[in-house]
Amino acid sequence: MSRRTGKAASAVGRGVGALLAEWEQGQLSRRSVLRRAAGLGLGVPALAALAAHAGTGQVSAAVLRAAQDDPSSGTPGGTLRVATIGEPPHLDEHQSTAELIAVLGYCAYEGLFTYDATYQPIPELVETHTVSGDGLTHTMTLRKGVTFHNGEALKAADAIASVQRWGRISGVGKRLMAKTRELAQIDDATLEFRLSEPYGTILTALAHNTQACTIHPKSILDAAGDQPITDSARYVGTGPYRLVEWQRDAAMRFERFDGYRSAPGEAPVGYGGKKYAYVDRIEFVPVPDEAARVAGLQAGDYHLALDVGNDQYEILRDAPGVVAEILTPTNWDVFFLNWKAPLMGNLAMRQAVQAALDHTPILQSGRGGDEFIRLDPGLMMQQTPWHTTAGQEHYNVNDPALAKQKLQEAGYTGTPIRFMTTQEYSYMYGEAIVAKQQLEAAGMVVDLQVIDWATLLERRAKPEEWDIFSTGHGFVPDPSQISYVGQMNEYPGWWSSEGSLALAAQLLAAADFDTRKGLFDRIQTAHYTEIPAIKIGDSSNVSFRSDAIGGWDGQFERGIKFWNLWLNE
Repeated sequence: MSRRTGKAASAVGRGVGALLAEWEQGQLSRRSVLRRAAGLGLGVPALAALAAHAGTGQVSAAVLRAAQDDPSSGTPGGTLRVATIGEPPHLDEHQSTAELIAVLGYCAYEGLFTYDATYQPIPELVETHTVSGDGLTHTMTLRKGVTFHNGEALKAADAIASVQRWGRISGVGKRLMAKTRELAQIDDATLEFRLSEPYGTILTALAHNTQACTIHPKSILDAAGDQPITDSARYVGTGPYRLVEWQRDAAMRFERFDGYRSAPGEAPVGYGGKKYAYVDRIEFVPVPDEAARVAGLQAGDYHLALDVGNDQYEILRDAPGVVAEILTPTNWDVFFLNWKAPLMGNLAMRQAVQAALDHTPILQSGRGGDEFIRLDPGLMMQQTPWHTTAGQEHYNVNDPALAKQKLQEAGYTGTPIRFMTTQEYSYMYGEAIVAKQQLEAAGMVVDLQVIDWATLLERRAKPEEWDIFSTGHGFVPDPSQISYVGQMNEYPGWWSSEGSLALAAQLLAAADFDTRKGLFDRIQTAHYTEIPAIKIGDSSNVSFRSDAIGGWDGQFERGIKFWNLWLNE
């Protein structure tokens, strides 16, 4: 090695070391990252990769977040190409909690409310919101000048039709509408929720973006009724992009909606505020094979590759033109148990499954090494004020002898357990394989059914077809949004104990945090004793994207803000 090369390497080492020190002291900033990158003659992704080698993936992620672009500095134009694990059965947000529907629908649809940077509800299509002194009347006036993609003006009648349809289909919506004595139209721009009793989570329910209360033209909803909308010409919203083409098994293409009117303000506010819509088009390409998604990202065919397993991190973190960022743990992996099926309707059988599982190797099989996993009983993430360890004595039991005892109590005679999973989400398949081995070691017979994700979504709604299915639960700001808490006895698995249903109803109605926190602690305890599902553990995903993407936002827990991304090409 020449003297000059040695000096350069030494300078890089000192620069990275200083960066690590700033991170450890909580002093990492956009200015310091950009200054050090420029001084070393490196791009920010290259500097982040060196930080990962010298420290951890978390340091690399912090470097990337600190250097986050100013969202107002983007360059318009181009086509953003996104490789997805497949395509959804439809794009009807009201119908399903499936993440893929929410991810794609986010481009085109908006609701009455959304989230700010701290995950508090803020108006989106609503301009003003007032509440009566007794908490029973919520009056909402819509923003003026908003139009749908089909040219119709947004009116209160559209919002009412959307809320009512969502309220008949969604578990969250059903609970809100059960407390709504009347949803009235005051004038063309104003609607009013008249409640039978105070409902503390009304705005949280309206802001939720999975099986969301998206707003659509009344004319389209009247024609569709409560059946899923399947005609792509009828996927009409008010968002910054509109669906222009859906070639099945090929691509979904969205174009910038020239008639879009953003919420007032000069800057983004979490998932609301200013939306720039920089790229001309967004193409979502279904690529079920993970290796093909990775190869396409490396080749520059795609700017984003979604749902790529963490085992690709070591391969891609140094790949030219690719940014690989370990994200803060926001997901938790879970096996749902079917209370309506003869096997899992038996508490002792559910206890046997709970006792048989050793969560660490399950998580490692699905998610990778220690950088990507965390054992934690909490159903709410640690970065929220709702986190609790209630019920932890029943978490990660790992007691095969107890499992065998519970099988005897259940009167188990070897009936196969129908365990649904998919290879389209590699972590689900990896975890199901290890869980199957552990259940069989405890004396159970497991029929592992590996099917495509769209079929799993359809079959999980049919209680006669399964006993267990594997999935993941995304980050939620409020415990009422945990799928099988806010939609208790509605979400597949059908948790239906009278005590827990009563607690969930109180959680949804109460407004005071301390009251609600106490209720949620009791719900989580019941989760571990009644066992509607088995939380395996927390996981970090990795964002794999092209370094040509500008405007990447560190707030990612509820979805990617495609509307503020641009391409440096």
